[in-house]
Amino acid sequence: MSDNHPLATRPGLPGDMLFLRTDYPRDRWAEPSLNDIAKHWLQMHAGFRRHQAHMDELVLQWRADRLDAPNLHRRLIPAVQQFLQHLDAHHNIESGHYFPAMRRLEPRISHGIDLLDRDHDAIHTRLEALFRDASAFHQAVIGGGEVKDATNRLGDTITAGAPDLLRHLEDEEDIVIPLIALRGDPLA
Repeated sequence: MSDNHPLATRPGLPGDMLFLRTDYPRDRWAEPSLNDIAKHWLQMHAGFRRHQAHMDELVLQWRADRLDAPNLHRRLIPAVQQFLQHLDAHHNIESGHYFPAMRRLEPRISHGIDLLDRDHDAIHTRLEALFRDASAFHQAVIGGGEVKDATNRLGDTITAGAPDLLRHLEDEEDIVIPLIALRGDPLA
């Protein structure tokens, strides 16, 4: 299948993927009656957004000379490790369990789920780069390597990955949250 609507260039989902959001728009997602699974999904995504913002802020502090490399290392390496572990596990659960069940529950969203799966592949490539550059930064700090270059590469990787991640989270919510709210737990 061709990669229509690639993550890196898409401004949002095409209208034909938003038909469930029309029935259950974002302004209703804060309702107390929202399904617990949908609430949990939104909480997980909010956590990824906070985590990305935290890493972005640490990089900005370093670039503004408000944080030296050893302190950046002390704070950023655990943040990157946690981010990588949580996001990878989250995507594996979605792609391996939830997405197939959602396709069965509402076949009309299959092309949207395919898009989200392609997003996961694109994000995974970014996660591999993040791991590689975080490892190089770690080695530079503890091994006396070229810290400035390694830090710049890691900072660039963190910054470059943010727009794709944020676009994906929003688009995934536009497909998944209305489905769960309207149809219930796909795994039930």
